[in-house]
Amino acid sequence: MDATRRTQLIRQRAVAKSALTGMQTFIESGDRKVNEIQVRFDDLQGIFDRYDTAQNELQLSDDTDHFGERELFENQYYEVKAKFSELLHPVIDTPRSRNSSLRSSGSGHSKHTPRLHTSSTHIRLPTIALPAFEGDTCSWLHYRDTFEALVVNNTTLSMFRSSTTLLLHSRMKPRI
Repeated sequence: MDATRRTQLIRQRAVAKSALTGMQTFIESGDRKVNEIQVRFDDLQGIFDRYDTAQNELQLSDDTDHFGERELFENQYYEVKAKFSELLHPVIDTPRSRNSSLRSSGSGHSKHTPRLHTSSTHIRLPTIALPAFEGDTCSWLHYRDTFEALVVNNTTLSMFRSSTTLLLHSRMKPRI
């Protein structure tokens, strides 16, 4: 391999490592804008691909051992990817703790705000008070419209939609 190509590949690899470090800095900064987290996460694979392309060519064409560089990069990459995953797909409280909170609420409005746990932060959903649906067909349209306005069309809840819907549906009184 000629020296110019080797230098070019090492620079490409360094640019990818720098971009990954920038992602790690962003994650550790504590900035929790969901849309920005998702956009950056979507770029993460591209960083890996650029690094991998340069690294593979170096490993195949150069006599120098580059395996240590790959190991360091991959360790950092998978650590950053795992942190993104934790932020985008937080672990929700167990059903047992949710049920005990729901039983203690007692009112027709949901005052419960589920806690979502990640390793580095606690995220709280906004409290949404909905009228209780008692099964009366005359009040269904009002309930449905309120639910759609406060939950379905609420962009803040987009990443929590399935757990929020499950919680709210559990507050409905069953039809007998």
